[in-house]
This record gives sequence, structure tokens and C-alpha cells, in this order.
Amino acid sequence: MVTTETLRSNDRILQKALELFSEKGYDATSVREICEAAGITKPTLYHFYGSKEGVYRAIVEGALDRFQRDLVLALGAEGSLRDRLVRMAQAYVEGTRREPDLARFVMALIHNSPRSAPATDLMGFYQRILDALALTVDAAVARGEVRAGPTDVRLLVFMGALGEAMHGHLLVGRPDLTPALAETLVDTVLGGWTPATPP
Repeated sequence: MVTTETLRSNDRILQKALELFSEKGYDATSVREICEAAGITKPTLYHFYGSKEGVYRAIVEGALDRFQRDLVLALGAEGSLRDRLVRMAQAYVEGTRREPDLARFVMALIHNSPRSAPATDLMGFYQRILDALALTVDAAVARGEVRAGPTDVRLLVFMGALGEAMHGHLLVGRPDLTPALAETLVDTVLGGWTPATPP
């Protein structure tokens, strides 16, 4: 039976482990440190997650699945290309703003040696987002909503703008990750894709 206290312990383990992983890295964080930070015993951690790697997987894979689902759902909802991209961009910046420690840790996983943490399919996670985005952009081209152009470069520009906003926010606190910023990024990027207005 799952009780409120069980859920609180469960959440606390993940929260404290994420703080430690984000600050020190996965390899440098011990099970003892996680248990001390969460105020639990080792058997409690092993009961919920089996190991430090189990804690890692619950944090990272759960978060990646949630983030990917939010972005793909935003793209798949009704509306114009602009509407879909704005929803996706807002989900992207909101995820980073809401869980900055998680965003920092995932970025460290991407940039660090693959041996610094358990193997995670980060490329597959990213590729699934790119695939959904490419389908959305190509469908807008087919409808005549935006002019034809190199989809791969468009994805690079759009995802690059979102990534740079996230990195700046995490590194120096700028820009502020707001829904308005997401909308402005989309409008700026789309301005180069839409047909020029005749004079």
C-alpha cells in the first residue's frame, strides 16, 4: 500500500539525489550522501530504487520522458505552425524554469564523458523530438503556410535558439524564461521562413 509518507520519502530521495548529482556529478555522489541528505536509511533507498543507478534512472529517464511527451503533445495539437511552435517553445522554457537542477544535470550528462553516468539514450530522446518537429514543419510547408526550405537547418536554428535561451538562463540568469520570450523566439525564427509580404 502506497501511503502519503511513502510518496514523501520517495520524492525526497529523488529531490536530494538530483541536487547532489547536479552539484557533484553522478560518479562523485555516494549512496550514503543521498541517504543523509534525504534523511533515510540505505535499506529505504534500496527498497524504492534498488541502487544508486535506480535513483538515477528514476530521475533522468522519467524527466526525459515527461519533457519529450510535453513537447510532442504541444506540436501535435491543433493550430497553425506558429501556434504549435509557440506551445512547444513555452513547454521547453517552462520545463527548464521549473526544474533548473534537472536541466543542469542533463546538460552535464550530454557534455561529460559517457562513462560518467549510466548509459542513457539521450540521442534517441533528442531525435524523437526532432522527428516530431520535422513532421510539423514539413506539413506547414505542404499547406503553403511557410515557404519551402531545408528542414534540417530550420530545426537547427529553432532548437539552437531554445537551447541558447536555456543555457543563458542556467549560466547567468538571462534571459528570463517566460512565455513571452518563447513567443518572441518563434516569431523571430518564423520571420525568416514565411513568404515576404509584397510591397
